Amino acid sequence: NNMSKVIKLKKGLDIQLKGKAEQVVQRAEKVTRYALKPTDFRALTPKLAVKVGDVVKAGDVLFVDKATPEIKFTTPVSGVVEFINRGERRKLLEVVVKSDTEIQYKDFGKAEISKLKRADIVARLLDSGVWPLIKQRPYDIIANPSDTPKAIFVSAFDSAPLAPNYEFVLSNEEKNLQTGFDCLRKLCNKNVNLNCRENS
Repeated sequence: NNMSKVIKLKKGLDIQLKGKAEQVVQRAEKVTRYALKPTDFRALTPKLAVKVGDVVKAGDVLFVDKATPEIKFTTPVSGVVEFINRGERRKLLEVVVKSDTEIQYKDFGKAEISKLKRADIVARLLDSGVWPLIKQRPYDIIANPSDTPKAIFVSAFDSAPLAPNYEFVLSNEEKNLQTGFDCLRKLCNKNVNLNCRENS
């Protein structure tokens, strides 16, 4: 692509601990309970969308952002809402779902990226609960879906000590990654930047 260019950065500090994370991909054991915590997100005032005893499919909404209700937080497992735990002043701490043995998924449908408009992509990211993973710098808050960003940066490595090697973890995901980049390019007039380790 003649529009892309490479910028090399030398600055940055890696904390060097002894040892390395083992290069093994294993299937995680089945989860019996899953907690979604509003406290994991900065500047979020959650509004509940479920009550104890509700039956949910993976992809159903557990709570929304009170200020921007189109930003939804969805359960990754199906099952029953078992607990809604609150702290001081009834602050919502977590919504706990008791997981089914076999996960039932909400169907969001499939589409060709090339045929989707920007608004369609934003709507799908919001409905599926993926949008909260898109953060706005420098404050690390959930991006506002009505804003058009100047640029999007995708970090393809983790510099934390003993962090997994993304190149290894994502080695068979090239097609899905490309689909993701095609979506992001539509979100911000093609100004998408990929941050990688040198020689990766």
